[in-house]
Amino acid sequence: MAMDKIAVLGFGSSGQRFASLVSQRLPEAELLVYSSQQLVGESFQSTSKLSEVPKFGPTIAIISGVASDRLAMIQALPNEMRGVLIEKPLAVHYEEGIQVTNELVQRGGTTQVGYNLRFSPSLREFKRKVDSLRFGRVLSVRAETGQYLPDWRTGRDYRTTASARRESGGGVLRELSHEIDYLRWIFGDIEWVSAWCGKQSDLEIDVEDTAYLTLGFSPEAALPMLVGQLNLDFTRHDRTRSITAVCAEGTLRWDGITLRVEEWPQGGAGWEVTYAEEASAPTSYERQWDSFYSAVTKGATPEVTVEDGLAVLSVIDSARSSHDSAGIRVSPSHTGFSS
Repeated sequence: MAMDKIAVLGFGSSGQRFASLVSQRLPEAELLVYSSQQLVGESFQSTSKLSEVPKFGPTIAIISGVASDRLAMIQALPNEMRGVLIEKPLAVHYEEGIQVTNELVQRGGTTQVGYNLRFSPSLREFKRKVDSLRFGRVLSVRAETGQYLPDWRTGRDYRTTASARRESGGGVLRELSHEIDYLRWIFGDIEWVSAWCGKQSDLEIDVEDTAYLTLGFSPEAALPMLVGQLNLDFTRHDRTRSITAVCAEGTLRWDGITLRVEEWPQGGAGWEVTYAEEASAPTSYERQWDSFYSAVTKGATPEVTVEDGLAVLSVIDSARSSHDSAGIRVSPSHTGFSS
């Protein structure tokens, strides 16, 4: 097989991480990085012109950078790609996500969306316990993720980041769309959304810093609909990421900061840690890359599909529509795509 030629489009924190991963996992591959600013002294080829990307002839591409640049970056790729790993979210809006998807279909190969938390061993263990009915049927779900935006990226002015800017596709709903993806993955398709989202803090941003979503998951036959709550913010100083599943015979909790799964059984006296990730274990980003590259080389269906990415965008758009309509229930319009 010919040597891989890999292009990383976008060189923010995510693009830098991917470039490092490629260098570690595939040291023999040719690597090109596209960045809007010229890079000097790096150990790979680089360009500040998108027009140079097809000339490089990449066989695999990693689409990073801001969400508003997704479409232009994909259009710069040649046809007959072996694989494309596109960072979350898939696009800024659902309709743009359809355009992105159609462009990806034209280029063929394997496409995976970068929801890396699906590859967290602790989150997988939490899902396994839910699926196996460890404490019986899930009665309700509560998920919460928050961190003070100025603390996200050390050494960077938060006001200049994509997270803080509407034109770049920022805001908590897009930046923290991991939560929507993994709630769908664990508890099933989202049938309706009721939401409030807006700016609560004095942060110098032009996007929402807080969102409260109530989610109705598609019910199983003859069972009541599972309803969950999801709270997202850029404002809290005690960094938090968790899911709590209240079940018929106990409670399950995933802590995404400590990477632990905890249980409180019926009649219990406190939380019991039943799973903890080892510090030396591969990261979720490393596992994500390995899964993607395996799908590319074996022609398998990726673990996080473009359809998953579209479904998340549809939930985000529905949340915004609900907010604009005083919190009424809105059904996501995700019905697939046409090429």
